[in-house]
Amino acid sequence: MKRLLNIALTAIMMAMWASCNNSADSPQGNQPQVDCKVAVVLPMQDGLDGHWHQLLEMCSRNLKNAMAESEVSVNVQFEWFDEFDDDLEGIAATLAGRTDLKAVIGGLYSGDAKILADALSKKNIPLFTMATTEQLVRGYSSWGNLWAMTETDITQCEVLLSKAMQHGAQSVALIARDNNLYGQTFVDWFAFQTDELGVKNTGTFVYDVAPGSAESLENAALQAFLSGADYLICANSEIDEMQALLQFYNACRAKYGDDSMPKLLFSDIAYGADVLSTLGDLCEGIEGICFGADPETGFEVSYEEIFGMQSTNGEAQAYDACMLIGYATMVQELYRNEELSFRDAMRKLVDGRDTGFGSWMMEDMTQVVHSLNQGQWPDLHGASGSLDFDRKVYTNVQSTVYYNYMIYQGRYIILDYNSTDGSKRSDATLAGWNWRASHMQKIDSDGIDVSYPDLHERWALLVATSSTWTNYRHQVDVLYLYQMLRRAGYDDSHIVLIIEDDLAGNVKNPEPGVLRSRFGGENVYTNATVDYNTSQITPSDLKDILCGKSSDRLPHVLNADSDDNVFIFWSGHGVPGYLCWGDSIEGFSTADAELMLSTLENEGSFRKLLWMVETCYSGSVANVVENHEHMLCFTAANAQETSKTDIFNMDLGVWMSNRFTSSLQDCVESDPGISMSNLYYRLFQNTVGSHVCVFGQNGFGNLYHEKMAEWIGVK
Repeated sequence: MKRLLNIALTAIMMAMWASCNNSADSPQGNQPQVDCKVAVVLPMQDGLDGHWHQLLEMCSRNLKNAMAESEVSVNVQFEWFDEFDDDLEGIAATLAGRTDLKAVIGGLYSGDAKILADALSKKNIPLFTMATTEQLVRGYSSWGNLWAMTETDITQCEVLLSKAMQHGAQSVALIARDNNLYGQTFVDWFAFQTDELGVKNTGTFVYDVAPGSAESLENAALQAFLSGADYLICANSEIDEMQALLQFYNACRAKYGDDSMPKLLFSDIAYGADVLSTLGDLCEGIEGICFGADPETGFEVSYEEIFGMQSTNGEAQAYDACMLIGYATMVQELYRNEELSFRDAMRKLVDGRDTGFGSWMMEDMTQVVHSLNQGQWPDLHGASGSLDFDRKVYTNVQSTVYYNYMIYQGRYIILDYNSTDGSKRSDATLAGWNWRASHMQKIDSDGIDVSYPDLHERWALLVATSSTWTNYRHQVDVLYLYQMLRRAGYDDSHIVLIIEDDLAGNVKNPEPGVLRSRFGGENVYTNATVDYNTSQITPSDLKDILCGKSSDRLPHVLNADSDDNVFIFWSGHGVPGYLCWGDSIEGFSTADAELMLSTLENEGSFRKLLWMVETCYSGSVANVVENHEHMLCFTAANAQETSKTDIFNMDLGVWMSNRFTSSLQDCVESDPGISMSNLYYRLFQNTVGSHVCVFGQNGFGNLYHEKMAEWIGVK
């Protein structure tokens, strides 16, 4: 009741303020006037341009009036661009070439935000975005000038699942667009989070919008509708995709009956004035989750009182971005003798912990301006809530309020508010990226030791199954393992290295002949002997290579016997039931894995075998190790999950490593004598976003006694 009363009072005050604010701006003093040019790149169709214009111009007036008694006054001026312009890349390049721009506000859609970030990062022009894809935030965190005004879709996916469970869902499914930056975060994290939250996952269903695609939206939707899920999480990337989904959903309800169909729960794509104007009655009754304004600020109620309409998706965040830009510009002028960069001014602002002030209203802004003029750094809040950014890289706001909305009689009704405060995530850095997995496998400390003959020789098969510059991390991770094995005493004749080898001399490589898996790291290509290019052999050849069956086509093989250890490291892409090979998605199947391991076992071509698999859905293939003895396998992900990348290099435009592999490297190098049980525990804890699995422990021996040094330790 108290909150409602405060909001009502705020609305009355804001209505009174609005009538006064329509008059001329308050008289300014004789202080210096600083022009601050801001480019706004947001959707301008379907009446959205009116939303952005009225909101941001109001913010500019508020800033100017709040600075009436300041030592310096900032005049924020806007230039408007349509995010849906066919030549967005050209717009981004033009903005990047400007020397008079203070910042850019834009990218409501994730793919568009990446286009802007790609161009602006080269010229260090700050970008304030409402886009929510996790890859954008992590990819540009090292830039220092990306300011994401919401948490990523890692958090939104969590909130959507939590809401479905609150509604009584026992099972859930996901539908999202394939190969799309926005949908990718949901696809990457959905299976992991369902496992962590303890709700049944009936499947992730992806679709392609290309004409004639076998993975059409209708095909994917039908599978999702009939998957047995109580709720279907809908993370469509465009409004027209949502429109097609709703039309097909209604047709399937008529055909199969309501009881056979899941309830739909939409992501933030379904919240916005353009959704209502485009879909009309079709969207009536839909429910979902969207980032919004903190209800305690009264922003939504006040907005409707002032402008006579509901706000659209992202307006609270856009207002806060404009407000921060104005403050930071003023701080630069106040501390001009220190020659503060805009980035440093922003960091000082968001690090402020002095007396906190209300939020976004002019009276509060006036107090903030006064405090900054007095040399203090207030704890800033805005329309969206606390403006507290991650202190490691200053990329992402750390808490977001989410609306649980429903469309009723052509309007958005807010059913509930969800905050990320109190989440089970142990660290909010980069907006949920460090959510730790908790469902760990049990390693039996009383397991029976297996008697093995004395170790004679060690052999290794290192495989990277992808190619091209985009997949840089797979080959480089394998090459890092190659260097580790050479340092551990492996002779090169005991290693078969399979990579496409198209990176060292790639035209995109600024250092020909140099490949690194981490910033400032060693050149992992040094003295590397590549035995086969991935495109030269087939997955079926691996069986012969492992069993020592050389030929004119396969001269380099492992000649291990029953007294020798064999180590296999595999890095690349994967889909459920398959490890990809080159361009073939269904390259190496579960059946292929079973045949390979059975042949090895029958021919006695190893003493102990250790297989490490760094791919998405790796647990769906490598689990066949459970059928064999003296074999152990670690996978980066379980059967339903994607594995996660780790280090993004903006200069190269690639991910340099995968998280499971970099964690493996760190674990072994810091503790060469680590036991297999401790290796599993450390990999599990340090591999975020997926569940590291271990297979075969019952037939391998007591993992508390088995040591990694048998494979990578110095012999």
